[in-house]
Amino acid sequence: MDSARFSRGEFAFLIGVPLAWAVLLLFHPTGEGDDIYPQLRDDVTPWLVVHVGTMLFIPLLAVAVYLLVHGIENTAARVCRVALATFALFYTAWEVLMGIGTGILVQDVNGLPAAERATGSNLVNDFTDNIFVRDFGVFNVIGSLSLITATVAAGIALRRQAGVPLAVPILLGLCGFMISAHPPPFGPTGLVLFIAAVLLYARSQAAARTRAPLAQPHPT
Repeated sequence: MDSARFSRGEFAFLIGVPLAWAVLLLFHPTGEGDDIYPQLRDDVTPWLVVHVGTMLFIPLLAVAVYLLVHGIENTAARVCRVALATFALFYTAWEVLMGIGTGILVQDVNGLPAAERATGSNLVNDFTDNIFVRDFGVFNVIGSLSLITATVAAGIALRRQAGVPLAVPILLGLCGFMISAHPPPFGPTGLVLFIAAVLLYARSQAAARTRAPLAQPHPT
């Protein structure tokens, strides 16, 4: 595969992965306030389903972004590939701790006698306030910045190598910011922006290939 063409399977992967993840994130439980346990105690099952699925979609999205720059060897593409590996490692680690770990802990607290649940709630808050687990903690910040770096670098690489419309790197840059804040509406919107960038990229390359034969001089 060169940088301008995808097989049917690759194109389906580029569209299907973000679309499926966007649908999954629509079911992400949301709440307000700093006390996590009251927000999740009645939504443990959807919380765990969404976060187990998200754990699987993180490396799949990394592969999708990798496909965009596959075959491109400029500096931006190399930066993108390094950032993707960092994103997959640290964002998955954060998802396992914050998403799955918190869900399991809340589920355990639900099983405690009513008199002990206040103590259990405090344990949940202590766990989610850990520097490695919390929002804007170490794993979340490194993973999020890596995703943003990867999508921005992918847009620059495609712009320089394939001459894609400016809208493609803009959409890719925006999608990185929004996906990193994955609960709705941000995550699903960012994934839709990624799909739009892929479609625009594919359309621009198809148009370029159509114009290419017309630019060839006709033999006399």
